[in-house]
Amino acid sequence: MLRPPALLRDRRVPAAVLLVLLTLLYVLAYLDEPAMPGNDTPEGWWGWWDQGHYLASARGFAEGDLLSARHWYPMGYALLGAPFARWLPDHPFFPVNLAALLVTGLAFLGFAGRVGVGAWTAAALFLGSAAADSLLLRCWTVPWNTSPASAALWVLLMLAAGHMAGRRMPLAIGAVAALVGLFRPSDMLPALIILAGVALHEAWARRALPWRTVAGVAAGGLVVAAAGLGLHLVVHGAGPSPYMQWSGKVGLSFHAFGWKAFTLLVAPQPWWGDGQGLMARYPWVGLALILLPFAVTRGAVLAVLAAAMLAHLAFYTAYVDLLPTGLWRYLNLHYFKWMMPGFALLAWVGLVQAVRWRGGWALPAASAAILLVLSVRIMPAAARGEAAWRGLQVAGPVPGMAESYFDMSVVHRDAAGELRNVLDMRLWPVPQGVRVLALRRDFVPPVEGLAAGAVPLVSRVSLGWPCWLPGRPGVCVRLGGR
Repeated sequence: MLRPPALLRDRRVPAAVLLVLLTLLYVLAYLDEPAMPGNDTPEGWWGWWDQGHYLASARGFAEGDLLSARHWYPMGYALLGAPFARWLPDHPFFPVNLAALLVTGLAFLGFAGRVGVGAWTAAALFLGSAAADSLLLRCWTVPWNTSPASAALWVLLMLAAGHMAGRRMPLAIGAVAALVGLFRPSDMLPALIILAGVALHEAWARRALPWRTVAGVAAGGLVVAAAGLGLHLVVHGAGPSPYMQWSGKVGLSFHAFGWKAFTLLVAPQPWWGDGQGLMARYPWVGLALILLPFAVTRGAVLAVLAAAMLAHLAFYTAYVDLLPTGLWRYLNLHYFKWMMPGFALLAWVGLVQAVRWRGGWALPAASAAILLVLSVRIMPAAARGEAAWRGLQVAGPVPGMAESYFDMSVVHRDAAGELRNVLDMRLWPVPQGVRVLALRRDFVPPVEGLAAGAVPLVSRVSLGWPCWLPGRPGVCVRLGGR
């Protein structure tokens, strides 16, 4: 049998190739990005809300300005950009995001190797799921604090996989987990699940509580957390930062969770007339979910990865301000960028395990059940006397985004109280006028001041060909309920 040359069998070679390709793709995409400062406009993305605050914070640190007004977001990302704020005043996060992408790729290779995936295969999976798609690559070139958070999560996963294989580094695990919170506190949920997976695995293996590991993880985490807390006290004092106050105000809502998941993952067009489902654009996400029962048979560490990703997905699905419109239009896709290689890995491992499966019917039945769930359609329809409405279709002139989507002064009063735009519901301009969709609770009729001809909308649930697969019917991609 012919064997590949020794050079190609060296795991360092695919890692080097991956790093070179990622660097080339990143640099080309960065220079070609229309929103890069100096391309379409001199200000570029620094005129956006998130990016403008990142820049102000990085420059504030570079200038020694610790006033709270300069530091809106969690400060870990800005600290990384601060050393470059004088050297690259318009591009301080260019090297930061590139380094984060490369570290993420290397950590992914390390993790994949622990679950028996070859280095070349792992490199191809990462390249295809993180950089081959233009929108996913934009999630790395545009400054966002999810870039270092993604790197920290994958380093944490790599360390957790090593720990579960016997290479224990509890201090490093704790420190890296705390770094996730320093960069992006809202991404701490998957980090905590990874820590819990490490502890449970060790407790199961030893048949005893792993106090030494817990102590080491706690010690490593406390060092980083104490530094972050100290910086917060210096900048914001003992109270919450403005960002923390705003995030708490927006918050989470698990009301109509299935509907929200359908519009984010499967098909938003029937409800919003815009966007596309995450799984429709990236079908390997759906494949990973279907083959998950097979994938986790490869090892406990893949179950930890799956649990962390599913919890993260559920958390952001419940985030009131994350909508399928912003997922693409405002690139909120970056919330999920760390998971995309993870889904690709689960899909690959699940496929390999399914082909090799020689067991009973339990796993195929579980996969079939997941496919059935992913075939559910939740479509809008005109209400016929229902006691609660999912939304409203209001005819009239098409408003601008400032007068609809972003207008926080709009309030609808119904039999249950008030629904405020942005916080409880969302207005979205459509060709027929404006669509109003309830987010935190349903509309309870009667609704005060409802324009003549307004159509109340409710959900209709059915089964059919999955709206995220090729060959999807027209009802999956056009505005419904009119």
